Order: sequence, then C-alpha cells, then structure tokens
Amino acid sequence: MLRVAICEDVLSELQKQTQIIQSIMARLSKNVKFFCFRSGEELLMETDTTGNMDIVFLDVEMLGISGIETARILRERDSRVILIFVSCHNQYCKEMIEVQPYAFIDKPVSEEKLEKILKRVFETHLNSDDSYCFSYNKRQYNIPLNQIRFFQSDKRIVQINAVQLDMPELEYLFYGKLEEVERNLRKANVKFLRIRKSLLVNTRFIKEYSADRVVLDNGREVEISKNYRDHVRQHYISMLKGRRWE
Repeated sequence: MLRVAICEDVLSELQKQTQIIQSIMARLSKNVKFFCFRSGEELLMETDTTGNMDIVFLDVEMLGISGIETARILRERDSRVILIFVSCHNQYCKEMIEVQPYAFIDKPVSEEKLEKILKRVFETHLNSDDSYCFSYNKRQYNIPLNQIRFFQSDKRIVQINAVQLDMPELEYLFYGKLEEVERNLRKANVKFLRIRKSLLVNTRFIKEYSADRVVLDNGREVEISKNYRDHVRQHYISMLKGRRWE
C-alpha cells in the first residue's frame, strides 16, 4: 500500500488538495493510505513513528518549519521519496531545487496537470506493482497484480482471470478463500473492489459504474451484491470528488 502525505497549513486548501489527490489515485487504481498534516513538524513526527512516505505534497510557506526545510529533512532520511511542492510562491526556486523535488505545482491546483504528473511518477519511479503468488498442482505462480482482472471463488477454488499484452485471457486456479485473498491485497499498491461475495475486481478494469452493476473492459456486466453496493459507490464517489473543485 502506498503512503501519501499532504502537508498544507490552510485547512480549506488541505481539504481541496486531499479530495483531488484521492480522486486521481482512485482513477489510477492505486491502493493508498493518506496522511494529512497542518505543519512540517506533524509530518516529520509521523515519519519518525510509522516510517517513510512514498509521495509527499508540500506547501512551501507554512507556520513553523517551512516546506523546504521539511523536504530537506525528508530527503536526508529517504533518498527515494517523491517530493512535490504545491505553492503560489516561486521565489524559492533555488532552495527547492536543492532538495530534488519531482515537480512544482502552482495554486490553485489543476487536477488535469496533477494527474499527468502522478501518471509519470508511477511510470518512471513507482512502477513495481506487486504480484500475487500461489501454487497449484505443485507449480508456483507469480502474477503481476496489474495484469489480474479479477479473482473469483467457487467454494474452495479461486480462479484468476488475467490479461497480458497481445495475448488471450489467461486463467489460473488455486485452492483458497477469497477472504484471505482480499486480506492480502489490502497491503498491495493495486486497488481491488469486492463486487460480490465471490468476486474481487481490479478497479483499472472497471469501465462503467451504475447503481447496481459494473461493466468490465471486456464488456462483461457484473451485478453488485446489495452488501457491497455502498462500498462500490464510495469508491466511485472518491473518483469524482476532486473534479468539483475545477
């Protein structure tokens, strides 16, 4: 699971950025844990307690320690962290360059521009999506999660439907429970949604949403069980939330 921090001392701006970034991550099918902070001190304390972040969005001018100084400390602790400055102040260019940010975004934040930046981040820096490992008939398998369209269970048999470039659909079987699969996927970077008791779908393969069903990229329509409709609806809403700020 990706750890993403948003650090902004103005509450309304923090809320706006959070909704926009959540919306983008949902559309990109990323499984993310978000951390929101009103100061650099709070952010640094969290990393001290729970570990490094994967992506950090930072305001430049904040009360207390500045965004640039916060970024400098984060960079010293972790050379791989993706730092993205979000600010209307451009007079600090030299200081920002010294901490090797990935990008600088002007306020007000453009969702379209930010989505392009995050797509590039995942293509160039955070593209090592997890794999699902299992065994069947004494053979070991290791399937990249971004190639798995869905997991479907029938009693004690779990079927994997996978997609590879220029190849027909692939299917794999193994013994297990879908509840165990879902539990393991919560730690992954790729987002899966429970559509039915017997079906877990990779959200990147969902092309249409409605109140009671989804349509996959291959045209298959799947009815959403009543028990999971609220959960699917919340995911869909999170994909749209950021756009209300445009």
